[in-house]
Amino acid sequence: MKMKKASIILIIIVFILNFILIAGYFRYLLIPQLSYAIEKNNQLLSQNMQELIEAYQQDPNHMEEISNSFAKSKELTIYVENTNGKVIYDSNREFWKKNSIYYITTFLTIQENTYFIKLYRQMDTTNVPALDNFILFEISVILLLIFIIFGATNQKIISPITKLQKSIKNYKFGIKPSRTDGNTEIDVIQNNFVDLVDALEEEKEKQNQIIASISHDIKTPLTAIMGYSDRLLKANLDEEKKRNYIEKIHNKSITLKELTEEFDDYLSCNIQDTLKIEKISVQEFLMQVSKDYKEDLEEKHIKLLINPPKEEEFIQIDIAKMKRVFSNIISNSVRFLEKKGKITITCKSIENYMEFIISDNGKGVAEENLNKIFEPLYTSDPSRKISGLGLSICKEIIENHGGYIYARNNKEKGLDIIFTIKKQS
Repeated sequence: MKMKKASIILIIIVFILNFILIAGYFRYLLIPQLSYAIEKNNQLLSQNMQELIEAYQQDPNHMEEISNSFAKSKELTIYVENTNGKVIYDSNREFWKKNSIYYITTFLTIQENTYFIKLYRQMDTTNVPALDNFILFEISVILLLIFIIFGATNQKIISPITKLQKSIKNYKFGIKPSRTDGNTEIDVIQNNFVDLVDALEEEKEKQNQIIASISHDIKTPLTAIMGYSDRLLKANLDEEKKRNYIEKIHNKSITLKELTEEFDDYLSCNIQDTLKIEKISVQEFLMQVSKDYKEDLEEKHIKLLINPPKEEEFIQIDIAKMKRVFSNIISNSVRFLEKKGKITITCKSIENYMEFIISDNGKGVAEENLNKIFEPLYTSDPSRKISGLGLSICKEIIENHGGYIYARNNKEKGLDIIFTIKKQS
């Protein structure tokens, strides 16, 4: 249950419980005691009224003095008025101006004169302890409700927060957090934290693999460079061997440079904010690709064919990074092409996307490995002359452009790399 909904339900429950407790207090304690006190006070007032009437009847000429004495001795409020509207006695004139005051009345006829008498006595609340203890009862109810709210809050909010805090603290010491089956906001945060930890652990593992790969890939050409340079320094070599060793050192240095550049590309392609988006027509972009690679490929006896879309289409891309995509894919194809090699670039419009297919007639990839070739560090090169980041870089760039990329084997037993880019509307 969501915390907002649970809070509303808890408030309603607390309100209803408070109402039930107060209603029960009135129904079973206060009202019975109050009714008893009113009845007793009424009986006493009736008795006082009878005594006062008897006193008037015994001495009708001193009604005012009798009323005054009776009011003081019995602690009563008395009002006596004759039928002519003359007030005979009023012990508290302001009192009788009030409304909704409980009192008793009667008419008395003495010596052919009729009198209207009102009598009031302040009710004794000593027999109504529930009235005096109502505030204490309400305080007790509030404390009970606070205890209930605290218990519910502790179970639904404080305890999960404490658990989350403990999970975060434990993760500092290498203890991974566990998932929860709840569906409150705190549970969602806990599970999101678990997802974050899993992602961090996966990224940490990936970084460790990259570091290990960097160490392995750089160590091989670096060892060769150190070996050849050591021979140049210590051995008495003829000019031909010296030149041969220098060429090998140069070639190994180029390999090192390519490796470091590929790692730099991989790291920079993970940052989407580095994209410099420009609008360009697909035809013009493919023309630039052809110009960049056709001559070099022909020198390697590899034919480059480009099939642009029939109608002019526009895309918004980071041109430099998108050229890196074509460079990585073409370079990957070249490694596996033999004589009469061919690379074909086909582009066509599919709804809101432009689909690019880069095909070769090389060796292809085993079906079970097609989904792996875009993973960082994956390579089918047993000598590891390449880092295995090329196609991973392509995937990062394409996805940062809002597209997708995948591979398949084609009819010529080669490999197709297919990716999409959104069209400019």
